[in-house]
Amino acid sequence: MDEFSVLADEPNFGNVAMCPGGVVHINLAHVSLKMDSSDFRRLSVLIAKAGQKLSEQSPRLPGSPHLHIVQSNSETTPPDSNSQD
Repeated sequence: MDEFSVLADEPNFGNVAMCPGGVVHINLAHVSLKMDSSDFRRLSVLIAKAGQKLSEQSPRLPGSPHLHIVQSNSETTPPDSNSQD
């Protein structure tokens, strides 16, 4: 079997490798892409542009879910709406 040249590796995420035929292989958990080196360069530029734009945005987009931790006890918990006083 021919040896692949690993160009980048991120443990538990994926890797980018090039086979002896010059095809770049992008391997992620459930996705594998294969393209020639010029298309890979174009994809790299596209991803870099997207990453730059993403880093310029606020860390949390409006409407995206986020975690709230609320302490619950008898003094701060509102009464049950079904209870009758």
